[in-house]
Amino acid sequence: MGTDSPQMFNVPGFALHRELELVGESGMSNYEILRSGTSSVARYVSNHLGLDGNFGTIAPGQRADLVLLGSNPLEDLSNLTDRIGVMVRGRWLPRTEIDEGLSALAHKHSLGN
Repeated sequence: MGTDSPQMFNVPGFALHRELELVGESGMSNYEILRSGTSSVARYVSNHLGLDGNFGTIAPGQRADLVLLGSNPLEDLSNLTDRIGVMVRGRWLPRTEIDEGLSALAHKHSLGN
């Protein structure tokens, strides 16, 4: 999984959901798909890029950006859109704050700024 940004027709974050759907059609389970974009990447980065390895798991002392969902993505990957909020660099952002930020960006770009 990846955003491959910037691309004119690939909006980071939004295009990812279509990519997940296509990967699912290839035969991977929802668990394998989610693991391939989370803990497997963290393990690779830790093992091959010489980083500290304090990410990739949810445990005390680990770095983590988390998404809290209202529905289980293991049952259906479309549940990834049921976001309650995210934890980014230790800061909690509720869905309302995320939506406000996205609306502000959309408004700014609709004005040609």
